[in-house]
Amino acid sequence: MKKLILFFILCLMCFAAVTANAETNKETNPMNWEISMMPKPTAEEIEAARWSIVVENNMGIYAYDMDSLHFEEGKNGIVDKNLVNVVVKTVFTDKEMLKKMNKNYADKLAKKEKAQYCEMLMVFNVADKTYCVKQMDVFGSKGSKLETKVNEIKLVPVPEKTFAEAMLEICTQAVNNSNDTTVSDK
Repeated sequence: MKKLILFFILCLMCFAAVTANAETNKETNPMNWEISMMPKPTAEEIEAARWSIVVENNMGIYAYDMDSLHFEEGKNGIVDKNLVNVVVKTVFTDKEMLKKMNKNYADKLAKKEKAQYCEMLMVFNVADKTYCVKQMDVFGSKGSKLETKVNEIKLVPVPEKTFAEAMLEICTQAVNNSNDTTVSDK
């Protein structure tokens, strides 16, 4: 009789353990798994990885968002592969410029915050070698947006030996790469 009671208690314990395990596994999707020995990147690391540095000079560090390169859609709905849009970022390093910007945006800066960088949406016409800045957003060191300027689209020639010239080369490569894939898709 003792053996029967012990066996019954043992079965109850095993049943309870299996039920508890089933409840905890219910919440996870068996198809949602990953193998990684590396820790997941932080939001700051993900943000840093999206930018590719193009030029550094005494004024600042210029980079572009690699995922932002796209062709402009014309008025008739057809994509114009000569017009390339790209988001660029300038992190200012020139102390005089930073002083001037901090003075200009003093009323918009939080305590212990300083003007730090700007993001610009630029359009490049690869065929004409012209460009313009569609929109510019100025940010502080704590990520607050200090100003937004939206400009008329008025293309001007790309000056030599500038950040704009380096970006024009990148946009030209994007156009050439898109033409290569279009040809091979036919």
